[in-house]
Amino acid sequence: MAYKEHVKILEAGVQVWNQWRASDPAISPDLSGLHFTKRNLSGMNFRMCDLRQCIFNETDLRQANFQKAYLHSASFIKSDIRDTNFSQADLTLVKFVDTILDGCIFSNAVLNEVDFSNRILKQFDFSGANLYRAIFKSCDLTKSSFKQAYLGEADFFMANLSQVDLRGANLSGANLSNAFLKDALLEGAIITNANFNGAFLSPRQKLSIWFPIFPIK
Repeated sequence: MAYKEHVKILEAGVQVWNQWRASDPAISPDLSGLHFTKRNLSGMNFRMCDLRQCIFNETDLRQANFQKAYLHSASFIKSDIRDTNFSQADLTLVKFVDTILDGCIFSNAVLNEVDFSNRILKQFDFSGANLYRAIFKSCDLTKSSFKQAYLGEADFFMANLSQVDLRGANLSGANLSNAFLKDALLEGAIITNANFNGAFLSPRQKLSIWFPIFPIK
């Protein structure tokens, strides 16, 4: 349940809120369960906030800071969150339906079971993120980074993974069937029980998958 004093400061506007946050950055404000539909919250500092089950639908959140925020089951349907920082945030089961995501940072975030299907996510940073059972069906992920990410049972069916950095990623049980992996970097990736049926792989990549004594390049 949101803390009333924190809500009161928030309602005073972005400038007042951000100044208060800057004065005591160690505070973790509780705004859980609040509805922010159709608001302009661009540039808002939500760092380390408890925002579980919050509704941010149709909201302007460009360049907001959600670093280390707790956003379990929050909703960003039809929102503009361009250039927003979600690094180290918990985004488990968050809804990103028709959301503008350009330039978002997801490094070291928790994105378990988040559905990114049919999105253009070129050059996104998911390095070190936890993406257990995340869904990337038919996504264009060209040149994105999943370096050292956990992708257990993630679904990349028919995804474009051209030039994607998967070095050191854990792809155990992941579905990469019919995915396009041209020039993807797979050195050190864990591919136990991963499904590569119908995937486009270079001869060297195929050799490395079936005969691990050959390093993946």
